[in-house]
Amino acid sequence: MTTARTIDRSVKAFEAELRRQVEIHGALAGDPDELGRRAARAVAAGAAWAADVGPFYDTAGAQAALDGVSKQAVSARVTAGRLLALRLAPDGSARDRLVYPVWQFVPTVLRHLPRVLHAAGYDPERSTSGWTIATWLTTPHPDLADRSPLELLRADHVDHVLAAAGDVAHALGAAERTALRVPARTAS
Repeated sequence: MTTARTIDRSVKAFEAELRRQVEIHGALAGDPDELGRRAARAVAAGAAWAADVGPFYDTAGAQAALDGVSKQAVSARVTAGRLLALRLAPDGSARDRLVYPVWQFVPTVLRHLPRVLHAAGYDPERSTSGWTIATWLTTPHPDLADRSPLELLRADHVDHVLAAAGDVAHALGAAERTALRVPARTAS
């Protein structure tokens, strides 16, 4: 299907669903043009994330990449901070949906990934930290000679990555304190 036809079908489906939602919930507040632009950006965001951080395995794919371990074993690795899982937006099924960046498995699970996830403050219960850390890992940085942390990990230059990961953890903590309006602890 061509891009133009895909867009046309998407617009028709969007319009039908938007009309249904307005019937249920009433008129939308805000500028209609801006609401339309925001909706389009939200749809395109998934493709942008996949291009920057993906591709991804679902849980079955992660199981296969880990030589057929159980779902529980995959979950245990995530909980222990040995595997990076990214939480998707709720789909209405009342269960979390997780995806796993493929790059962490190729050719094998990155040896120092658990140390880096810990240093970066990875918390599998917070969707923001997983996506932020995945983006950070795949983005070239001036402090790392314009290489990505992932490139350096693959080259076994873990010390540079661990030092930079501390900055990520600090930024995540500061952002969370700001969002929750929790003051930072002061040294005594």
